[in-house]
Amino acid sequence: MIDTDKYEGHTEGPWYLIGAQQIVYDKDNNPIAEVEYFAQEHHSYYNKALIADAPLLLAEVKRLREGIKQMAENCEYNSNPYLGDALKELIE
Repeated sequence: MIDTDKYEGHTEGPWYLIGAQQIVYDKDNNPIAEVEYFAQEHHSYYNKALIADAPLLLAEVKRLREGIKQMAENCEYNSNPYLGDALKELIE
C-alpha cells in the first residue's frame, strides 16, 4: 500500500518536460528533478514523462481512495457491511 501522506509538501504540479533536457520543471519553470541519461534515449524520455505526471498520479490515487471510502461507508450503513469491510481493506 502506498502511504500518500509521505508526499505532503511536495512541489505542486503541474510539472513539465521542456525540450530534450534531462530536467523536469514546475509550473514556475523552476527545475525540480533531473533524470539520469540512459543508453537508449527513449528510456530517459519515459522516465521524465513519468516524473512529470507524478502529481497527476498522486491526485488520482487520492481521488480513488476517497471514492472507495465513500462507497464503503454507504455499504456499511445501507446494504452490505461485508462489502463495506472489503472496500475498507483496499484503502488501508
